Amino acid sequence: MSKFKVEFRLKQHTPIIHFQSEQNGATLRATELKPKFDRFLKEQAFNGEIPEEFLIAKDKEALDYKVKLIPKNKEVSLPNSSLYFANNAVNNDNEKKHTVKTISLDIEFFTFNTKLLQKIEKYFNDFLLITNFGSRSSKGYGSFTCNTDSVSVVLNKYYPNMVFKISNIDNILDWEEKVDNTHKRLKSGINFRQYHKSLLFQYMCIKNVRWEKRKIKEQFSELAKGKEPIDCNIKKEYRYIRAMLGLAGINEYQGKKIVSISHKNGTIERFVSPITYKVIDNNIYMLCDKSYENVMNETFTFKFKGKSFDIKTPSQDEFDLYEFLKFVEKQENLIHEVR
Repeated sequence: MSKFKVEFRLKQHTPIIHFQSEQNGATLRATELKPKFDRFLKEQAFNGEIPEEFLIAKDKEALDYKVKLIPKNKEVSLPNSSLYFANNAVNNDNEKKHTVKTISLDIEFFTFNTKLLQKIEKYFNDFLLITNFGSRSSKGYGSFTCNTDSVSVVLNKYYPNMVFKISNIDNILDWEEKVDNTHKRLKSGINFRQYHKSLLFQYMCIKNVRWEKRKIKEQFSELAKGKEPIDCNIKKEYRYIRAMLGLAGINEYQGKKIVSISHKNGTIERFVSPITYKVIDNNIYMLCDKSYENVMNETFTFKFKGKSFDIKTPSQDEFDLYEFLKFVEKQENLIHEVR
């Protein structure tokens, strides 16, 4: 073994989805892994400031090491379903799960800087445990690890007091459906084959805050057909509460009726969910951050057929993600906190 090289054997837990998905042997790409790992090392190993001795001379952002992915001949089968770019409505109850075949994978890091190599060897396992890759990575796709010892300790190191786990997993092969249903129950609710009120709606009612869905149908009467939206018993201020779990650019009603959503000042275009689902062996973890605070108390404009109205997101006094998830833990046998 060269003193300038370190190798890891990767275990893949969920399929990875990217633009090369139709090619044989499509898997994790160094072009995605290295920038993500560079940012991780910058924050965790170098406290946000990387000494020049660790940087590529012509690039002040890239660390001076090379990554080589080494596919193996062994193939493994991973569970996959048709949830990608779809919803439960398009799935047939009798449709069998199909598998996507991938290749076993080793990864090699090479650098003449032995101090940097030590940092890589120390932090790479932690990096993999909290990172997914490819499209829909926040929903659990592209999960790899190289060492799953002391998982809860590592996760809580980077997400202190903000790690939860989905409960009652009968079959890990159904992880996609479990993640999809869990997130829908948290954010929007479910009204297909089964009915569950949005847990976010229920939590905000306790705070005496009403969600935007009823406001939308009040302002845009054409969308008010069918059942009247549920509402809190105590009618207080409306807020754009679903933005706390991810900001959408549109809302779709009755098939093809689109309500567009934009930030009033135009400075916020997109906000991904503060919850990342990480599948490791037979467990589905929820890694939660406080990025939602960046869109709190902001004004958004909802538009439909020439009409519009403004509505604010919750303030810090009205919403706290940890408190919300503890509410879910107490009220539903759905998730529990990991210590």
